[in-house]
Amino acid sequence: MSKKSRVWLAVALVLVLLAGAGVFALFRLPMTKSSAAKAAAHDLAEEQLSSDIWHEKDLAQGLFDRVTKALGTRVDLRSVTVDDITEADGRTVATLDWTWANYDGESWEYSSQLPLEKNGLFWWADLTEKAIHPKLGKGGSFALRANPGGRGKILGADDEVLMEEGKVVDIGVHPNRLEPDTIGRLVSGLNDGVDSLDLDADDLEKSVDDAEGNQLVPVVTLREDDYKEVKSAIHDLPGILFTEDTQTLTRSRGSAQATLGSAGPASADDIEKSKGEIIAGDIVGRTGLQKTFNSRLAGPDSVEVFAKGDATDDNGGKTKLTSLHAFESKDGEDLETTLDVDIQAAADKAAATAKKPAAVVAIRPSDGHVLAVANHDPGGAAWDRALSGQYAPGSVFKIASGLALLDAGVSPDDDIDCPKTVNVGGKSFKNAEDEVLGSVSFAEDFAHSCNTAFVSSGDKVSGSELADAAAQLGMLGDASAIGAKMASVSADDDEVTHAAQMIGQGKVQSSPLAVATMTASVEAGETVTPQLVVGEALDEAKSGDGGQAAGDGSHDDAPALDADAAKEISDMMRAVVTEGTATDLKDVPGDPVHGKTGTAEYGNDSPPRTHSWFAGFQGDLAVAVLVEDGGFGAEAAVPVAHEFFDNVN
Repeated sequence: MSKKSRVWLAVALVLVLLAGAGVFALFRLPMTKSSAAKAAAHDLAEEQLSSDIWHEKDLAQGLFDRVTKALGTRVDLRSVTVDDITEADGRTVATLDWTWANYDGESWEYSSQLPLEKNGLFWWADLTEKAIHPKLGKGGSFALRANPGGRGKILGADDEVLMEEGKVVDIGVHPNRLEPDTIGRLVSGLNDGVDSLDLDADDLEKSVDDAEGNQLVPVVTLREDDYKEVKSAIHDLPGILFTEDTQTLTRSRGSAQATLGSAGPASADDIEKSKGEIIAGDIVGRTGLQKTFNSRLAGPDSVEVFAKGDATDDNGGKTKLTSLHAFESKDGEDLETTLDVDIQAAADKAAATAKKPAAVVAIRPSDGHVLAVANHDPGGAAWDRALSGQYAPGSVFKIASGLALLDAGVSPDDDIDCPKTVNVGGKSFKNAEDEVLGSVSFAEDFAHSCNTAFVSSGDKVSGSELADAAAQLGMLGDASAIGAKMASVSADDDEVTHAAQMIGQGKVQSSPLAVATMTASVEAGETVTPQLVVGEALDEAKSGDGGQAAGDGSHDDAPALDADAAKEISDMMRAVVTEGTATDLKDVPGDPVHGKTGTAEYGNDSPPRTHSWFAGFQGDLAVAVLVEDGGFGAEAAVPVAHEFFDNVN
């Protein structure tokens, strides 16, 4: 081939390659403004700017993601379509119709203008904040704020309202209105005017000094009725300010507060930890049923959309919020519980008589309904030890170990020696106050709570049989659906551990709820499952992940509770009241009281510290009482139980 031919061949190859690139470009780049606008709308609707029509594709994608990021938690982009293409003053603009929707399908629609530019044969799109929404300035973005409706109520038996939103008054101090020499007078006036307020002048002065600018320093929040009672005494104190607000409130101050829980505005920490699930303006359940059933009580995720940034010029302001659209707010749903207003009041009053932190749980054996859950703490706000606390149950657990012995063939009339001490595996066990009963019946051992009789009888039952007895009495059920815990009983056959568990020590742990369930099962003659929440809310909770609240779930195949054995335990519990460790309850009016006291050792002190327990029933009402660090059950828990039964009757 001649040199000239080779030159022409090279030219031809170049032309073929250029033609191929041109054909490729024809497939990749729009030749008309209409196709460019449609490609842009398609990309935006898919939220993936993958077409080659965008100037600086990666930058455009980054801008889109930044602007719309906040909406991703509560609002979905449904469509972006081209409405029209116009030309004016040498500019070509595509009008885009946007449709967003919330969880309920409610739409938010608007139009924006996307600039189009022709460069040679092809059209290009240039994404800006205003192309996403006309009220977004340069550097701006969407912002979300919750727009909640009314929070659902928590109801008790007979639809009595236990907790609902109510009016409160926030009392605070304005630093600019307070002179240093008036802080003492302010603190003294508040402490004198508001019951149980123990404000410290030095602490308040420090808070005032640390406040920035005109920042209000909060002091206390009062129910509207409580505020009205003290208004005249505190209204004219120096520097004080009052702000009305709403808050979820219990029926009466403190009633079942720890169990019903609390709810409040989401904090910055809540929002950060939620990873987008919680946004500003949300009201979130913090404790108790308010937390466990927050989604039901809070209702649908209603929101308001804002433009964040300056909407009038392009200075990229970061603080200005312009409302763009508020989705319809909807109220949360009520939560039905089994709590009885009168029984709850009796339990609250009884728990308050304890000198140490205490819990009272009442259950109706015939249907398992939890009628009262009271928590009391003389030192401050009580946590829900009644439903969630885990303690050694001590001798109240002899109800379960007693059942295990009956199932193993022991009779209430059988003689079982009750010496001062007994040694198992090198460990010495003794009776309270070194009591010695000698050779007496098993029923008498139970009535006087003889530890050594139960410990020495441990070889008659295995660890698994002991755990099965607890399961028969409902102690090992699953209460996670209501945010509670039951009990755990190890099937460990180590002789020392097993001996300790016969008297409710060792590895046995229980909540007052589980102890109340145990004694309710005795009265019912069948396994009782406690119910605190009823209706579809409970079904929804059970359909969640759930899981065992306590215990390992390995005793689901435990034999059914024998009604005759339960009756024998019931008779022995009656003897505890008539001649045993709970004789102070003999004078309780009404039906006969059946019970069992308990003293549970804990900690490493010598002698060990002890929790005080009582478990019992009167008619169709079972109760468990715990007094933390209360000493002997007869000394601390029994008086609380007496107060409870008196209040009920």
